[in-house]
Amino acid sequence: MKKISQLKYIFLSMLAISVLTSCELETSPTDAVEESRVFETVAGNEKVINGTWGSLMETFNTYANPGFGSVLRASDAMGSDVVLNAKYGFRDHYAFNALYGRGGTNTLSWNYSYKTINNMNNVLAYIDEAQGSDVEKARVKGQAFALRGYMYLHLASTYAFAIDKDPNALVAPIYTKPATSSSTPNSLSTVTQVYAQAIGDFKAALALIPADYSRAQKFQIDRSVVLGLLSRASLYSRNWEDAKKYSDDLLAIKNYLMNEVEYKSGFNDVANREWIWGHAQTGEQQNASYQFHYLDVTTPGTYYFSFNVDPYFKDLFDDEDYRKSMIYWAQDPGLDPAKADAVWMRYAKFKFKADFTGDIVLMRTSEIYLINAEAKAHLGDVGGALLSLNAVKEARRAETAQGLNASELLDEIAIERRKELFGEGFSLVDIIRTQKSVVRNQYHLNKVPFTYTNASGETETREVLANGHHVLVFPDKTPFVPNSKYYLFRIPTVEERENPNL
Repeated sequence: MKKISQLKYIFLSMLAISVLTSCELETSPTDAVEESRVFETVAGNEKVINGTWGSLMETFNTYANPGFGSVLRASDAMGSDVVLNAKYGFRDHYAFNALYGRGGTNTLSWNYSYKTINNMNNVLAYIDEAQGSDVEKARVKGQAFALRGYMYLHLASTYAFAIDKDPNALVAPIYTKPATSSSTPNSLSTVTQVYAQAIGDFKAALALIPADYSRAQKFQIDRSVVLGLLSRASLYSRNWEDAKKYSDDLLAIKNYLMNEVEYKSGFNDVANREWIWGHAQTGEQQNASYQFHYLDVTTPGTYYFSFNVDPYFKDLFDDEDYRKSMIYWAQDPGLDPAKADAVWMRYAKFKFKADFTGDIVLMRTSEIYLINAEAKAHLGDVGGALLSLNAVKEARRAETAQGLNASELLDEIAIERRKELFGEGFSLVDIIRTQKSVVRNQYHLNKVPFTYTNASGETETREVLANGHHVLVFPDKTPFVPNSKYYLFRIPTVEERENPNL
């Protein structure tokens, strides 16, 4: 009975069948998804996809785990550039205690990956016989493939080291059929196999989703999202040719890069033209917005203001780069600056909307340009790589890169990813896939000049404590190194104990 009990996390968990509308998330679960009549129509199958997405993004585990976005927040908290306020949110990730301890975000990540995979397996099993037009069947089937592939890409890129370190490293089970109460859990597949599964799902989605499909909401997966996921998965699995091809294809149809006003508006709105994929929030559906209490470090009224930056991070930006003007020393939001005894380096990238909601960004055009640049650099197309890299730099008014060889160019692209994609969930994944190390140095100044406007409207400056990195080694007191066990998500203990085929 133990085995069946654990399998509920993967196989028999109640399917949240929901409808995501512009204003609400309605949920009506059913106990036996394989017997549910919801799959009899195309609309019912789409309802399963929408509900699964809502469950994935909106379900709280704890306040530190507001939906799947918490996995993205964990990736950045464990990187080189975020300096966590030690009191609040993701501090165990920042200190590399959370994932190796297997709880919290780790368990949420595993359970929701496989719940999503199993729900999509049910859609794929029933959609061909569902009532509805062939065009709609193909589109819904493609979206199910894409969402399943997204989960396998997550597993491949966070539960294993880089594919070129050990292509045969065992990662996670692969399931492509719906589970039943008599299902036997699968053994582990290799990182190569899990990447191949993700990419195969994305290719199937690309072939099925009509080119003229116009989605109603930005969480829905269209061909541009699939091309982006293929670009990302090909890069992570070191297939440079495909990463170049798919990113070229996507940039041919979506190449908009936001301007300064848009960039400084708070990264909180799916209507932003640079966003390719995102999860919207409303007054009634806003659980995922809780992430902004960690990301937003400058708005009075935020609870945690955790995701501060390494003071040295600011040095990566050119003086004319408008992103640099968004990084500055400040006290906790809402406090009287005249009474501040300490400051953090704040990056005013993420800001709550006026109603204290914030949409979640999942893919932007700038990422695709940088994927394109990295793939071309690996292929020896230095000129093409520079064009793609400099497209992002020019949009941010940064100094363009010139006269670099392939190795120098790859280093420059890696730095640009850190600057441009800060807080969007790529830090730890990039460290793992490139076999680099977390780099954190103690800030060399104990105090810094803090300038503020006092109650009389006059400018004052005084010396206050400067906060920089405060976790500089792993929990076992060893220095940061590439390919550390502390970087990886781990299979939950209960899964190891109760799946005899791992």
